[in-house]
Amino acid sequence: MNGKISSIRWVFILLLTTIMISTGVADPGGDFYAAGDYPASIAWYEQALRGSTGPDQVPILNNIGTGYMALHQQEKAFNYYSRAVEIDPTYGRGWINLGVTQEKLGRPDDALQSYDRVSAVNPEIFAEAMVKKGTLLSSRGKLTDALFAFRQGEAGARGQVLVDLYTGIGAIEFMQKNLDAAETNFQKAIDEDQQGAALAWTNLGVLKISKGEYTDAKHAFETAILHDKAGKTNAVVYLKKIQAMGVA
Repeated sequence: MNGKISSIRWVFILLLTTIMISTGVADPGGDFYAAGDYPASIAWYEQALRGSTGPDQVPILNNIGTGYMALHQQEKAFNYYSRAVEIDPTYGRGWINLGVTQEKLGRPDDALQSYDRVSAVNPEIFAEAMVKKGTLLSSRGKLTDALFAFRQGEAGARGQVLVDLYTGIGAIEFMQKNLDAAETNFQKAIDEDQQGAALAWTNLGVLKISKGEYTDAKHAFETAILHDKAGKTNAVVYLKKIQAMGVA
């Protein structure tokens, strides 16, 4: 068993960046977006934009940008997010979405600066920005800085953001070979929301492999698959590897 395990590369997964539509505008456009009709969403918000001025334009610009992101038109999204934060430099949602867009455009340093523009006045928005920042820093191997970013956001994190935060901290602890701390944080993510913690379950399975606890790893991968309807983790691949080794 150990010989077979050592021949397989178990890749640890960091968080996936997501982008959010603002709830600051009354919402036929949001309904179109939720239904996957992104051109109709953009058209509705464009019409709303023509009927608004000044600060009222800010969430509308954000939502148009988010529609373009859904269509994979990052440059257009970037322009709308940029306009939103130019009008209101305190608009945290806009800075977060601008940062995600900059990541997708291959501009990670600019993305980090955008996340740093989010004020701690709104603790939940600030926490989301710090999770995005920590995830990006982790992907660049800056683990100490990433852990500090996650810790900055911990007090204000709620719901899925808190799940992602503990998953990110667990990933860093794992990469630093602090297995007990890593497992504790993955479990915190799972305890917060089992259904939203597919990535934590997957990473917990990888951790269990590293400890030789193959049956527990199989259970973790199975649970990850159950809660990963979109197939965003590698749990299916890992489960197949475990099954091929004869783990019951």
